[in-house]
Amino acid sequence: MIRNLVKTIFTTEGKKDMMKRKHSAIILMVLILAALSVLPVSGAMADTGTVKGGWLILRADPSFTGAIRASYPSGTVVTITGQVGSWYAVTAPDGLTGYMLGDYLQVGGSSNPATGTFIDSTAYVTSANGLNVRMRSGPGKGYSVIASYVPGTKCTIISPGNNWCRIQVGNLTGYMMTQFLTGTAVTPAITPVPVSPVPSGSEYTVYVTSRNGNGVNLRSGPSKSYTSIGFYSVGTQATMITKGSTWSYIRVGNRYGYMMTEFLTESQNVTPVPSYTGAYVVSANGKNVNLRSAPSTQSTIIRSYKPGTPLTIITRGVDWCFVLIDGNYGYMMKQFIYDGYTPATVTDLYPYGGIL
Repeated sequence: MIRNLVKTIFTTEGKKDMMKRKHSAIILMVLILAALSVLPVSGAMADTGTVKGGWLILRADPSFTGAIRASYPSGTVVTITGQVGSWYAVTAPDGLTGYMLGDYLQVGGSSNPATGTFIDSTAYVTSANGLNVRMRSGPGKGYSVIASYVPGTKCTIISPGNNWCRIQVGNLTGYMMTQFLTGTAVTPAITPVPVSPVPSGSEYTVYVTSRNGNGVNLRSGPSKSYTSIGFYSVGTQATMITKGSTWSYIRVGNRYGYMMTEFLTESQNVTPVPSYTGAYVVSANGKNVNLRSAPSTQSTIIRSYKPGTPLTIITRGVDWCFVLIDGNYGYMMKQFIYDGYTPATVTDLYPYGGIL
């Protein structure tokens, strides 16, 4: 009996001691894991991250209540030095350190898998429609335009991002939408024309001018092979953004494009060409004539008009005129307009025996 009692006591004490050891081991493991969570990132974890989704705040502590130290735009690449829960300890490009929320960091952000763009790698401007792509002062369409580049222009990726990349072209740096950049060489539509950028904040006013009084084309690129996106009367005010010896990049209203430098002047002593109201729609076959949104047969049709419909010529071009007709502004081919200069045939003016 005594022997069994002693055995029971020792067995009970042994179980208690074992439970204490297990409890201590669990506590120790929790402490080790907590310590590891604030240690520098191991070699298995990516050492860089790219800001995505807009501006990301850098905080002094890994909490929404942490003091704000700075904020950085999409595309900014930071060095990750540790992790605390859903926050990453980082060092920003300007040397500031702090914490960023992991939800807005693309870990391993030294590249953009979707486009194949890498930091300090070469990329090329591309666009599905062949039109120029704008470089802006910040990662958003609300930022000012620094310059515009033809497809095939070579650039260097400074900071990649899902939506915007910070790039360098020559001595200019700015932001371009990632969808318009590719790692594959693109054959340029034409050879890019060297231009001298106007210093930021130093844009100035210019005016359209021409010797013959006709309107001047604004094109999507610095060459006559590019599509005309509009043309403007002599005396039209514009803003010079980038001036070149042959072509200049300008803004007319909210439209950006290229115009030959010889048709731009800083002088305000430009006499505007008056509009002409004595014009009519004409058609040799009697069919309606289209009024379009741009001086191109590929542009949207605003409305069609019967021959004989009166109109006002606002700007004359070589092939197109910008006109006002029935309260609508648009472009109509010059061959379908009788303006008193080019004689019209009887069929043109009277396709059905009288003006319609």
